Amino acid sequence: MAQLGGLIASALLKVVGDQIGSVLGGQIKLRRNFDNDLRRMKETLECVEAVLLDAERRAITDNEVRLWLKRLKDAMYAISDMLDDSEAEEVSRKKKLAAVIPFLTTVHKIKMANKMKTMREHVAEITAQHKAFNLMPGAGANKQKVTDTRVTTSSTLQAQIIGRTGNTSQDTNREMIHIALQKLFAEKQKILIVLDDLWEGSDFLLDDLKAMLMVEKASKVVVILTTRNEGIAKKMSTRPHKLAPLTNDMCWTIIKQKSGFEEKDDKAKLEQIGMDIAMKCGGVGLAAQSLGYMLNSMPTSHEWESVRDSDIWTLSASDSEDTPSRQVIASLRLSYSSMPSYLKLCFAYCAIFPKGHKIVKDDLIRQWISLDFIKPTRTSSSHQLGEKYITELLGLSFLEHSKSSLTARVHPDDVTLFTMHDLVHDLARSVMDDEILVASEDGNLGGSNCHFALLDDCKKRLESPRIRALHFMDSAEIGLHDAAFPSAKSLRVLDLSQCCVHKLPDSIDRSKWLRYLNAPRILDATIPNSITSLSKLNYLSLRDSSNILTLPQSIGEIEGLMYLDLSGCSGMRELPKSFGELKKLVRLDLSKCVCVCNVSEFLGSLTELQYLNLSGCRSIGNLHASLGVLSELQYLNLSFSSYVNCRKTKVFGAVAKVECSKLSSSHSCLEQLPEVLGSFNKLKFLNLSGSYCLKELSWLSGNQKSLVHLDLSKCREVNYIPEAFSGFTNLQYLNLSACLRYRLDKSPVCQIDRLIDHISTLSNLEHLDLSNNGDAICSLPECLGNLRKLHTLDLSHCNITKIPESIGTIDSLKMLYFKGCWLLSNVPQLSASSISLPLFGVHAGDGKSSSNLVLLQGMNPVELKIIQLEKVKSAEEAMCIKLMEKERLQDLTLRWTEDAQRFVDDEVLLEKLEPPSSLTTLIIQWYNVVSFPSWLSQLPNLTWLALYDMKHLEEWSASDSSRANDLRFPMLDCLYIKNCPKLRM
Repeated sequence: MAQLGGLIASALLKVVGDQIGSVLGGQIKLRRNFDNDLRRMKETLECVEAVLLDAERRAITDNEVRLWLKRLKDAMYAISDMLDDSEAEEVSRKKKLAAVIPFLTTVHKIKMANKMKTMREHVAEITAQHKAFNLMPGAGANKQKVTDTRVTTSSTLQAQIIGRTGNTSQDTNREMIHIALQKLFAEKQKILIVLDDLWEGSDFLLDDLKAMLMVEKASKVVVILTTRNEGIAKKMSTRPHKLAPLTNDMCWTIIKQKSGFEEKDDKAKLEQIGMDIAMKCGGVGLAAQSLGYMLNSMPTSHEWESVRDSDIWTLSASDSEDTPSRQVIASLRLSYSSMPSYLKLCFAYCAIFPKGHKIVKDDLIRQWISLDFIKPTRTSSSHQLGEKYITELLGLSFLEHSKSSLTARVHPDDVTLFTMHDLVHDLARSVMDDEILVASEDGNLGGSNCHFALLDDCKKRLESPRIRALHFMDSAEIGLHDAAFPSAKSLRVLDLSQCCVHKLPDSIDRSKWLRYLNAPRILDATIPNSITSLSKLNYLSLRDSSNILTLPQSIGEIEGLMYLDLSGCSGMRELPKSFGELKKLVRLDLSKCVCVCNVSEFLGSLTELQYLNLSGCRSIGNLHASLGVLSELQYLNLSFSSYVNCRKTKVFGAVAKVECSKLSSSHSCLEQLPEVLGSFNKLKFLNLSGSYCLKELSWLSGNQKSLVHLDLSKCREVNYIPEAFSGFTNLQYLNLSACLRYRLDKSPVCQIDRLIDHISTLSNLEHLDLSNNGDAICSLPECLGNLRKLHTLDLSHCNITKIPESIGTIDSLKMLYFKGCWLLSNVPQLSASSISLPLFGVHAGDGKSSSNLVLLQGMNPVELKIIQLEKVKSAEEAMCIKLMEKERLQDLTLRWTEDAQRFVDDEVLLEKLEPPSSLTTLIIQWYNVVSFPSWLSQLPNLTWLALYDMKHLEEWSASDSSRANDLRFPMLDCLYIKNCPKLRM
């Protein structure tokens, strides 16, 4: 892929321009010469900014322009460092020296003014060079006009509908298209208009486009619009449809078609290589088409392996226009070039993560902020803007939700994870060009021009003095040496989250601009005192450092600290006396700090706190006074803490802004909550799980319209008021697991039935858990089908005999659990996209050529029973669900129907249903072939194996070498065989 490093120049210039503006308008008093030079430099940058977009476009193919942009970028970084240095020194001297040695302060100001003058002259020299390139001011703003694949003006948008008209003027084009459309609409015919790959984001131009397509209601005009920008889709349609990425099997099907696979020799070997290549496509159909076309001319497996093992997406931009890979590269490049400047830098930074890495959303946003990529506005905080940028990148498919976070239960504590598929990651790396140092690829720690680094060895000296963000990858235990830091003076972000660090070095204070330090699992017992000299430090995480006994006594000197994560620091017994000086803290996580005993002494001083997690703290003291003054608090987690062992509480007095409150426990002593809780009109999440002694929820009067998540599981003594539930009009998640069965002797069945009736009126409910309620729930009303947004219903271990037929009419229902419902006689037919677990019945899918088996692809259950396997339409469907990768799976049943007609041979299908090695129980019934696939002999953790009703089975496998006494079942306790008359043991 062509190096696209020049494309971040305009974004970087914008960041530095904002920084200059901040200094000019700030409270730091500047010398007159320094101030004048700064203003003149800002004016110079504003002049060059006008031609930067054209320069970025030309830099893709013009080496001289690209080198000029590189020099300009280096100057921008140098200016940023100088301004940070000036501010840091000024603050430090004002604090320590100004009152004692004012002469030194004057000398410093003169020194900085001289630096500024030299820098301004250097920038003026660089910017003057752009005149030699004849760059056009503003030309890049409409750069999409000259490209034939993406368009952003209304004139060319219309041209796509009818057809391109060459180089005629925009006004003529627009008029011609308008006339052509009017003629078409006047003919009253059926018309299909396709707007493919729309990228125009202007509301004005989109409204103009919609107006041109406006027809009478009786007209038979259908408009289909495709775009990779979710925001455009929502503007153009009230009900946009978001396509999911293609499955690996779909990509492989495309590759087979384009590569002429059926005509090739050695198909067995090529198929496995081809499947590996299909997985590299990341669900991008265009990538699969390009790869397939390239493989068409490669007859040997060696050539296919060379494609699989190398990155074909990094071909040079100088390649001919008609190469298939060029199409993919151009598509990604244009996607990036159409981004607003503020998003370009944020996306490009993602190149610092290794391929396949799961990116933590909040960590990414905080690193963006620490690198000055995001600045707050009058209406939005930096974090809010970060959330906005994340949403935009998701809409562009440049970030994707990690599957592990998608399948997790919706919950405010869940960490949101993202991934980038390989193609997009390659794009990010090409954009960063020589900005990023990757040690495993570059083979050394050089790269003096690099500003970002991803390393795997901290024993070597870091040579680059310009590194601003430093990550370490997949290092087991490392020791950060003092030698690593003398040259890292520009460091803003240090991420050690993928490492196990022995100790932080004393020299860490040399990175005086450090703002983000993520250093979990430190093995040493102490943190160096020098860390308190990091006046710019905004984020500090020492989580899971169980050996740490204490924090530096002067921790309070880090006055700018806003985020502090000490979760899992179980060795700490108390916080330093200066802890209360951290006045700017907005987020404090002390969860699982089981020994800390003086938390309550300092909380009253941390009045800016918005997030407080004290879960698992066993000696937090009296929170009545300290917690009651935290008026900005939005998140409060006291689960499994000493607080829930109190019988009554009054600490909620002043925290009316709380949106999430967690008071769960395995056995809480809480008997009563304060009435004021009922007046919290911003409360969205409430978890009281395990409050065995809680009896009254009188405050739960149904006035909490904002409540979206309510967990009352195991609150077995609560007197429920059925009518109260009907007032939770925005409730999306309700958990009443194991909290009704114990009320049978105190509450009549009719009252529980009334409760279910009122729950059925919650029109926004998405997740309902009624599990583990035994005889308390023996039947369910048909009105439960009124929950049209319900996607998960858990009835496990309820003594129900029948599930209402109306459940089958809920189109949104995805998951139905009924494990342990032994009295259940039948399950209604569910929608084609629904899954019932653990019992999963195969039936025809949405199309005639496939079954619903593919719905198991994202599932990872402990127990799974797949029945009616004869309805599977192809072996690819079985391969697609990747049963072997479901590491939680322990109990598996595979059942065909007796004498039913098959679409796929049983042995071929069973071979693709190989389970994980973790499997302990396996039951197979009505398998209709003479032997098993080889995997059945290789399940090391299997303890129970049952084989039923296999009248054709003769041997364990097609190979005589695998007899029953040679089977690899070292843990097998029970082998049960019934109605297998031909099997030879």
